[in-house]
Parts: sequence; C-alpha cells; structure tokens
Amino acid sequence: MGLFNILKRKEEPLYLDCYTDSHYAYNYAKIDYGSSYFPEWWKAEKGVSSGGTKSIKHCRAFMDFYSKGIVIPLWGEVEIVVNPLGYKGDIYRWRSSNRDFDLHSTNHAKFQWSGFGSDNLFNVKFKSPWLFKMKELVHFAWTQPTWSHPNTFNSLINLPGVVEYKTQQSTPINFVVEQKEEEQKFNLPPLTPIVVHHAMTERPIKIRNHLVSKKTFTHLNQRSGGMLLDVSHQNALNPREKGMYKRKQEFWEKADELNKCPFK
Repeated sequence: MGLFNILKRKEEPLYLDCYTDSHYAYNYAKIDYGSSYFPEWWKAEKGVSSGGTKSIKHCRAFMDFYSKGIVIPLWGEVEIVVNPLGYKGDIYRWRSSNRDFDLHSTNHAKFQWSGFGSDNLFNVKFKSPWLFKMKELVHFAWTQPTWSHPNTFNSLINLPGVVEYKTQQSTPINFVVEQKEEEQKFNLPPLTPIVVHHAMTERPIKIRNHLVSKKTFTHLNQRSGGMLLDVSHQNALNPREKGMYKRKQEFWEKADELNKCPFK
C-alpha cells in the first residue's frame, strides 16, 4: 500500500451506528461527541487565579478527554437509594422519570466477582436503550466521565472496560456501590454523561443515530452479531460454548476476506 493510500485510509471515516427504540433517548439524549458535554462547573472556572496560577481550564488532558470522546448521556432522571447495612429487604431501590429504564433485571450477583472487594459491594446494572454497530473492528476504551459526576464519583462507580461493536451490539452500564452503615441517596439528572468511549484508532468516527421499532431493536440485539448462534450462559461449560470465541474470530476473519474492497 502506497503512502497516499495510507494517508487516505487514516482520513477515511468509520461509522458508528447507534440504534434505540426509546423516544426519550433518540429525541433528547442522542449519542454525541464529548465536546458537547464539557461540565458546566468547568466552563465557569476562571482561567487564572488571583495569584496568576493557571486553573484546570488550561488542562490539555481534561480537554482532550472530552473532545476526543463519544458520550452516552442519561436518557432521563434517576434516583437510587441504597439501604443501610442490616436493612431487612432489598439492598437498594430506584425510580426514574420514564419507563425506558431498567436498573436491576440483569445485575451480576456478588459470587460472580467474589474476588473483588468486600461482600458489601453490589452491582447496579443499567440496561441501556442503545445498541451500537460497526462494520469494522474498532476497540473503544469505556470509562466513567468522572469529571461529570462531582457529587457521586466516589460512591457510584462505573466499571471500565474495552469494547467493540462489530461482533456484539449491547451497551449495558455496570456500576458498583458499597452498602454502608447509613442510607445513601444518588440523583443523576437527565443528560448526565454516563459513559465516555475513546476509539483506539486514528481514523475519525462518524456517529449515526437511528430510532427503530421495538421489534427491529429486538432483532438487532444479537450477542454474536446475528451471524452465529448465541452462547447460553446456563450452558457455559459445554465444549461447544467454550470454543465460541474462536468460532467468532474465524467467522469474522472469513467474512472480512470475502467482503473486502478489491481496490484497497
């Protein structure tokens, strides 16, 4: 590949298609670039103190964190109340401003991650209304936009990871909370940046938001990209299931080879 083609390739955009069946998410909280979500407290900061010292307003790392990120904003308001240790009943309760929220049906029980922290930790899993798809394999660093959570960052923690949206589409949001002696209450306003993605590529990412029917959304939500039979969590020890990752790799390599552009 010549130098011209290499440079052209670096400038060629990658498309991130974002699908939702939530009118709240699509109409008011679309997937967007982090440059739209600089925190209001940061905007209000003075650039220089009275003594002439530069403030965080000049921090390049802070600015790049947002300007080079892609944000999933909160599609409504959520309140989470964590009951104190010893409480007889559910560990936490929650309420939201609309019905497109689910904070408990797919939580991970503590025995699934028993080696991490104390038994007082528990998982709050937001079932995201978004599915992402990409034609090419691009990995994203998935992290909490901590600077956007000044009142909850040290108690309601979004677990980091690395994700891709070629072979799977879901965007569940996993938080960890510690149950303490006293009751805790967290309020997350609408449009709070809840996740920030940073693409591990030099190529630009173009976002395309789509509102689809619930039926279409269900069809799109395939854990193996809709091309291989899904893995059953209940049957994870089955030899066929244990080899699923290798099967997925082999399939996508074959698909890429068959569908590659002959002029590149």
